[in-house]
Amino acid sequence: MGGLKRHPAAIIAGLIIAAIAFFVYVNMMSTDVSIEKTARGKSLTPLRGGEISLFAWNIGYGGLGAESDFAADGGKHLLPPSRAVVKKNLAGITNELARARNDDVVLIEEAARSGFLTRGVNVLGGVNKALGGRDNAFSAVIRTRLMPPPLRLRHGLFTSTKLAGVKREIVSLPLEPQRIMGLWRMRYHMQVLRIPIEGGGTWVIAAVHLSAFDKGANVRLEQLRAALSFAEAEYKKGAHVILGGDWNYEFHRPDRPTTTEEKYLFWIHRFPFEELKTGWRAVYDPDTPSVRTNERPYHRNENFTTVIDGFIVSPNVAPLSVKTTDLDFQFTDHQPVEARFKAE
Repeated sequence: MGGLKRHPAAIIAGLIIAAIAFFVYVNMMSTDVSIEKTARGKSLTPLRGGEISLFAWNIGYGGLGAESDFAADGGKHLLPPSRAVVKKNLAGITNELARARNDDVVLIEEAARSGFLTRGVNVLGGVNKALGGRDNAFSAVIRTRLMPPPLRLRHGLFTSTKLAGVKREIVSLPLEPQRIMGLWRMRYHMQVLRIPIEGGGTWVIAAVHLSAFDKGANVRLEQLRAALSFAEAEYKKGAHVILGGDWNYEFHRPDRPTTTEEKYLFWIHRFPFEELKTGWRAVYDPDTPSVRTNERPYHRNENFTTVIDGFIVSPNVAPLSVKTTDLDFQFTDHQPVEARFKAE
């Protein structure tokens, strides 16, 4: 007992080290992915006929509006400029999502609960509220466990539908070898929705967000091949398949002025169209850029912009329309893509 009284500082330091080690261990070992229902629609309707409408958008956790740069892209900052800016971004995002309520399926990348990257703003909660009355779900690509609020991270895929009878599942994708800050691993996956068509048939819709900063796009290619393999298997079973979201591959480069230096385009890689089997196609809006670079805050005709967001569809799916809405990157570093498809 006397020894304990003589060395309280050592005991406290030991407890702190043990706690830190425990948090590190828990977060390093946490690689599971689950689906969290965030809203259960009360007036869902069955899908009648062979057409379906989709809306896809990477909302950048509410932190990558026009005022922001980002360190991983060559910028100077990890955090958004202020909590007020995140709130401004979220207001713009939810305003746009109010229009998306008319779409059958909404696919959102980089939705986030409150944490240090969102300046404590519950972006996911705002998105869920904007799409209230529908069937909504979230699955975390990055998730810390047992961490205090200032260090908490919970970012991932959010899907919303107004259709009845939808079943969801997780399909894992290859992971990057390195961990974020040596602790957390991005748990790449697709959130898949199986949607019955009244009278027969099934749509298989998957929310996709591939790696962005993998060296040489090597992991990205593995992820793409895994996603396409899953899609091909579903197509062979008779499903109508659509994979949608942020591919982090360049589908097309619109002719827009830019003063961005080449060194900041290190993550840009051409979409490998040769990976698509006969009859499969990429569907995107070639006229409007869907992403901008984050090496500095956004200024039109200065930041580099291109098209990386869109859809991959099976041979038995016909695109009827696709359009990227130009919001001038005011609320996030991506722009929303809306499309309508028909089962053939």
